[in-house]
Amino acid sequence: MNPLLNPFISIPILKNYILDPGRIQRLNPKQLKKYRDKAFKNIVKYAYTVPLYHTIYKRAGIHPNDIRGIDDIVKLPFVTKNELRENFPDKIIPVGYNKSNGHVICTGGTTGKPVSIYTDFSTMARSAGTILREMNFFNLNWRKSKFVHIGNFNPNRVDLVSQENFQSHLKSFFSMDNHLNIDVDLPMVDIINKLDSFRPDIIMAYPAIFQYLAFLKRKGYGKHIKPKLFWTGGAMLDDYTRSYVEDAFECRLLNIYPSVEAGADIAFECMEGTWHIHSDFFNVEAIDEAGELVSSGERGHVVLTRLWGRGTPIIRYTGMDDWVKLSPGEECDCGLTTPVILGGVEGRMRANIILPNGKVFPPGAFCFITPVLLKLKTFKVKRYQIVQRKIDEIDILLVIDEDLRNVGPSVDVIADSIRESYMKKIGPGVTINVREVNEIKNDKNASKPPPIVVSHVKPEEGYDLLESKS
Repeated sequence: MNPLLNPFISIPILKNYILDPGRIQRLNPKQLKKYRDKAFKNIVKYAYTVPLYHTIYKRAGIHPNDIRGIDDIVKLPFVTKNELRENFPDKIIPVGYNKSNGHVICTGGTTGKPVSIYTDFSTMARSAGTILREMNFFNLNWRKSKFVHIGNFNPNRVDLVSQENFQSHLKSFFSMDNHLNIDVDLPMVDIINKLDSFRPDIIMAYPAIFQYLAFLKRKGYGKHIKPKLFWTGGAMLDDYTRSYVEDAFECRLLNIYPSVEAGADIAFECMEGTWHIHSDFFNVEAIDEAGELVSSGERGHVVLTRLWGRGTPIIRYTGMDDWVKLSPGEECDCGLTTPVILGGVEGRMRANIILPNGKVFPPGAFCFITPVLLKLKTFKVKRYQIVQRKIDEIDILLVIDEDLRNVGPSVDVIADSIRESYMKKIGPGVTINVREVNEIKNDKNASKPPPIVVSHVKPEEGYDLLESKS
């Protein structure tokens, strides 16, 4: 049966469809605080029926009646990735939860241990509110604008679960001919040919996919692809990839910040480059490595609370591994006043570059290639990847566009300039190898395009080295 035929489901969804997209613009700060307080109290009350949360809250001496609003969030313990893993399936959903109405979704498991949680139809429907808001903000219409999502449609991944269990039911009431899902695993030529036929207004994909598409666009493919906007998430977008793509398509490429656990976009980047948090959907905190909250503007490990939804609640969750700098927010030139992520999401903890001199670089702060290529005025580098093999050895892999090999600065000049740039930034004691490769391969069994920055060095190696020198 189509869930939308049930008025107890469809009426709340219709109400949210009307109210959610414009809330952060419609409500003043006092009204938004009141909304967040109510939403937070409700989600904590719901979580108390979930064995995992009930156990940790009871152990901490916390009862839902102790929570009067979002300011009381500091009373609640953190919930880790391992706790979700170890308590799956029965202890991460309420007692008596009807699993036949729920759907299991899982993260990519790039660390080798994916996290699985439950969602349901109403939760997926509510998550669409962030997309609707973002499309409205950029003057796009979900009923008319042609939208393409190039995603991971493998079993139990959120893209496929949403397509099969939410979007399929919408087709009974709305034409979805203006929406196209494309599996990221298809050959890139097939993907760009599908896009060329569809002629989308907006495309959502991983940064590496956009870089591939831009490369093919430069080779004469996709003559009819003239989008109004690109959205990218799920991996780090560096400045070179952005400029490479925007130059090829003459279209802005902006970030969104989704996650499987969030179930929706946590934040999005406006045309001014500000990352606006959907603060009526989420509460975002940042903590240091000791688990203490950091001050506004200080770098910390993201802690996520979802203020809505059923299935598995996400409250003070530390398992996303991203690093952020948060600000309460001021009015942006785009017109929005929201909490913001300063400078965007820096990247995964596990990809941090640890150097012999004690310096630690998050992925987003270790991409010194872009200024070199922009200074040399070249798009000859088709793709690149930075790999830390050992604590004192780093490989920089370059894939060269063969059609541009003899145009502009030579590959040797580019390589030498990149090597010199890195040596200046990181200091002596580290070997920098810059070499050309034919391709950059995905990790084994990885479902996403390969990351820009990879480190095979454990943080403990850096700490041990520093201790031995002291």
